[in-house]
Amino acid sequence: MQFDTEAEVRDFLRLCLEPRPGMTRTPARLAEIMPGPLYEALVRLAPHLGELHDEADRLEAEARAANRAYARALAAWIENEPHTNPHQED
Repeated sequence: MQFDTEAEVRDFLRLCLEPRPGMTRTPARLAEIMPGPLYEALVRLAPHLGELHDEADRLEAEARAANRAYARALAAWIENEPHTNPHQED
């Protein structure tokens, strides 16, 4: 399938939201499973969506790092170990 125009991409994405009767996906789920060529066409036609995706990825990475720091600090506190820098990487 060609993804040259906004209309073509939008039409295909609508199909992806409801691929067959009785089966629906949320836009959030579609964002998780969108294949590379479709994503590339999407961000070519709507660059702001690519920027938002990149920002979401960056924030998810920060959240994972913060959760690791919290888990390390919790483990140290449970064992009554001295407080260390919570932002230290694994």
